[in-house]
Amino acid sequence: MKLILAEKPSVAKTIASFLGAKTRGDGYFEGNGYIITYAVGHLVGLYDMKDYDKDRYSGSWRMDNFPFIPTDKFKFKVDSSKKKQFDIVKNLLHRDDIEYIINATDNDREGELISFLIFLLAKNKKPVKRILVNEWTPEDITRGINNLKDDSEMRNLQAAGYTRLITDWLIGINFTSAATLKYGNGKLLNIGRVILPTVKLVYDRDMEILNFVPKTYYEIEGNFKCANGVYKGKYTKGKESKFDTIEEVEKVINTITSNTGKVLDKKVSMSKEYAPKLFSLTSLQGYITSKYSNFTSDKVLNVCQSLYEGKGRGGCITYPRTDSIYLEESLTSKVSQTLDKLKLGLPYENMIKFAKTKRVFDSSKVDSHSAIIPTYIIPNNLSSDELIVYNAIKDRFIANFMPPAEYENTEIKTDVDGHIFLTKGKVLKSRGYLEVYKKEEKDDLLPMVNNNDIVDVLDIKPLTKQTTPPKPYTEDTLLKAMKNCGKNVSDDDIAVLSGYSIGTSATRADVLKKIMQVGYVGKKGKSYFISDLGKNLVEVFPVKDLFDVDYTGKLEKSLSDIQKGTFTRKEYLTNIMNFIYENVHLIKRDLPKNISTENYIYNPKTKKYTKEGCKGNNKSSSSKSTSNNNNESNSKNEVLGKCPVCQGDVVEIEKGYICNNYKECKFGIWKNDKFLEYYKKKPNKTMVKGILKNGQSKVKSLTSKQGNKFDAILKYHKKENGYFGWDIEIEK
Repeated sequence: MKLILAEKPSVAKTIASFLGAKTRGDGYFEGNGYIITYAVGHLVGLYDMKDYDKDRYSGSWRMDNFPFIPTDKFKFKVDSSKKKQFDIVKNLLHRDDIEYIINATDNDREGELISFLIFLLAKNKKPVKRILVNEWTPEDITRGINNLKDDSEMRNLQAAGYTRLITDWLIGINFTSAATLKYGNGKLLNIGRVILPTVKLVYDRDMEILNFVPKTYYEIEGNFKCANGVYKGKYTKGKESKFDTIEEVEKVINTITSNTGKVLDKKVSMSKEYAPKLFSLTSLQGYITSKYSNFTSDKVLNVCQSLYEGKGRGGCITYPRTDSIYLEESLTSKVSQTLDKLKLGLPYENMIKFAKTKRVFDSSKVDSHSAIIPTYIIPNNLSSDELIVYNAIKDRFIANFMPPAEYENTEIKTDVDGHIFLTKGKVLKSRGYLEVYKKEEKDDLLPMVNNNDIVDVLDIKPLTKQTTPPKPYTEDTLLKAMKNCGKNVSDDDIAVLSGYSIGTSATRADVLKKIMQVGYVGKKGKSYFISDLGKNLVEVFPVKDLFDVDYTGKLEKSLSDIQKGTFTRKEYLTNIMNFIYENVHLIKRDLPKNISTENYIYNPKTKKYTKEGCKGNNKSSSSKSTSNNNNESNSKNEVLGKCPVCQGDVVEIEKGYICNNYKECKFGIWKNDKFLEYYKKKPNKTMVKGILKNGQSKVKSLTSKQGNKFDAILKYHKKENGYFGWDIEIEK
């Protein structure tokens, strides 16, 4: 028997139906040599913080528990609400008659992570193979099963999914807790790698609008009459048509005295307008949400997933969570067959011709998955929402194999007393792909004139205009800004690095939903605006890198590079851990006066702050730590040297080596320092004494990431950013 693991029940049902696995079990299908079971999204997740040490981390949050990074390894547990299905999958994995497993979760980072963690916690020992398909039609299932990949080929994708999970958990748990304790004022502040730069985009746009000062400018308009009608022209000088002052305008108008003008030049040219590119998930979400007020980007994704999974009868669209607007060149035959089936009976059927063009097929511009297109399976009984999304995808697909719309463009230059007035007109001559959309194009008709015609000047007048502020973000424009890290580029511009974005096509909709739910932004009609909570967060929260779209884009790009095998998981996570360690301490350094990091705690259930561990109180480990931070207790400890900031005494406490005046000068060397941990070293008294006396210390037996031992000189001094940090000199 072969065991197939699908991501959702609907996909399992589709596969089982095609393979003839007709016996329905509890949580699986069986028959014809196959067992098909399924996850229900993520069956396995990371430990909560309290799972590592219930006595220490349960209940109220305490600032001295952060930064929190597991010292050994990250641990996982089964989602309690999905334990039954996990146990079903686990038992099937261990059945004696199972020869090998076919992983049929979604072919992306999250799908691979779902299966990887299930196999990990179920302690699977059976061989795993991968089915790679872009759609769940019978032909694709057959092709996928006949071309199974070995699980070893998926290692990079698994690493990228695992790294993303760990990163978001570490950033979320550390900065959400520290920010809530410090800045929450009784309200939980949700901090995330993708949430903050998205909030910052909305904030920046609102600030642009708020601070916008309209600028008045002027233009000159001429109205002319010819034998066949009237037309308008705009005064131009070279490429300029705008004036800064009314005086400049009046000066030009006063030089025009003639009652007639002459058609100096008339040009007529033809132009073509091709159908918009095929849909990525982001562009589809933007298109639908801009046309239908009852849709959000999250809803578009859910409808797409339903159309893809096919509810047991095979999917009618290809894999939707894609950022591509092109198709793989290997799909030409399949696309041609799909097009032949979909065009039958359409009133413009004779205009639809398959062609392999670079506008549609370009493998070099496809990252993981091709653009969203229909499959040859024509759906029935679709809901009204499904019909809207399916027809949008189908129409865009068909339009890309139709002739372009053709326009006749007319440009007239009228000369009046040596001043040139420019007039432009556009007339639709051939509808082409516009036949799909049934919308009427408004022609910009001009009366017939010829070169050298004399026309009457009806009037020459000034026009007063003003610059306008940028428009607020809509769901469409905000999704596009996230995809391009705020850069204003066209959909098919490949100048933006592959993978360089805020989030992915699969996560952006959820981010927009989340920033609304937590109250960082609001919505008026279709427009997003920053709330007071969001504004305060952007202006007060000190970890500015988390708001930086470039920083977030680089993180996403590095995850993409892990997926491609050009960047390592270990290097990425080391950087993230150092970032968290440094910036949580940045938050802690700036606590209110007379409140130490150890006695400032927040209970997320009561949403209240309490103080524990008051001076001299030794009732808990927290209070012991606090008492060690005050001068009275520290004076009893061995003085290791003088603080380089304030010349106070540096002594050892439970968590490190700090100055007696730590609250004011903030000098300390922590025992769980991540820089030293990277080299498998902890600070000790000898090292600290050397640093306090000479600014450096000779350290033996540091361990490189390759496992090599070496001696080095460590220097601990104030950096350009105002904070103390390490430098290392390796001794030869």
